[in-house]
Amino acid sequence: MNVHQILSGAGPVDAVTSQARTMRRLMRDWGWGGVDVASSIDPRMGRAVRPLRALNPARSDVLLVHYSAYAPKLERFLELPNPKLLISHNVTPARWFWDVDPHLAIHCSLGRQRLPRFVQAVDLAAGVSAFNAAELRQAGARETTVIPIHFDPARLGACGPDRDPDPDHPPVILFVGRLTPHKRQDELIRAFALFRRHRSPQARLELVGEPVNEDYGAALAALAEELAPGAVRFGRGLSDEALADRYRSAHVLCCLSEHEGFCIPLLEAFHFGVPVVARPAGGVPEVAGDAALLVPDRDPAVVAELLELAAGDAELRADLRTRGRARVAAYDPGATARALRAAVERVAAARNGCA
Repeated sequence: MNVHQILSGAGPVDAVTSQARTMRRLMRDWGWGGVDVASSIDPRMGRAVRPLRALNPARSDVLLVHYSAYAPKLERFLELPNPKLLISHNVTPARWFWDVDPHLAIHCSLGRQRLPRFVQAVDLAAGVSAFNAAELRQAGARETTVIPIHFDPARLGACGPDRDPDPDHPPVILFVGRLTPHKRQDELIRAFALFRRHRSPQARLELVGEPVNEDYGAALAALAEELAPGAVRFGRGLSDEALADRYRSAHVLCCLSEHEGFCIPLLEAFHFGVPVVARPAGGVPEVAGDAALLVPDRDPAVVAELLELAAGDAELRADLRTRGRARVAAYDPGATARALRAAVERVAAARNGCA
């Protein structure tokens, strides 16, 4: 069987590209062929991903479309008679970007507008979460399934022994993810400032991720310096080893995002036994299960109190650590691989009249 993956863009640090490359390794292990193509390709990708023009599929080849952005050049593949599977990684609503990056806002707006065109043209539409799958049904998908993010904890190394933080060491609050308006690092900075002022004057906040643009990154840095001078550190372009070190030194991971299709940092924190405080938005409750302190309240004082609990209550930390390891086990990479294979084989068999 040949399965060709089609992406809107490909880059060495792009999460969707990373998932596609993992899927390609799995498919090679299964003896499946195919090529991976993209509309735009970072030069650092070399020949791992080819231009769209390189794809000339045989009629029985399966087309696997990764949908994460406005992708007009991908639409021509929808007209081909091939079996088609779409995996939605979700597109952030445009309203979060109009004030900081209008060009990106336009792409997000068009990406969500064109989603029905894609889901109605494929044989099966998959979301990386049940939240995403529900959006696909709302967009008119005939059939949906869930293929979770392929999470391999070994990528970041061993979690190490269970530990409670040194009481003499100032607590470290960690955020991991892109620095964008919808992920609400601004709210986290405000809550952290209260936590530091009233609970732990020596606490530090680590914000790890690439900003949506330099101006937005500078605005966050200015807010941090205003509210918690000298206590907030920004990190970008970290290696897996450096990111693992951030998790190992963190007391709490906090995510106040307003929109998440999945949220991989939750599983990364659980892997390292780091308690999580998170807003129950999008796919977050699904991924977190009962292993996080979910906070729908937008009062920064409430968030600050939960940071205090998660950082300082040893019994609660131990309970959350146990629950978190169970959530990691629930996203066993073998189960994800089986879900992917079942979806591809289902699409191929149905189009060939075998199901």
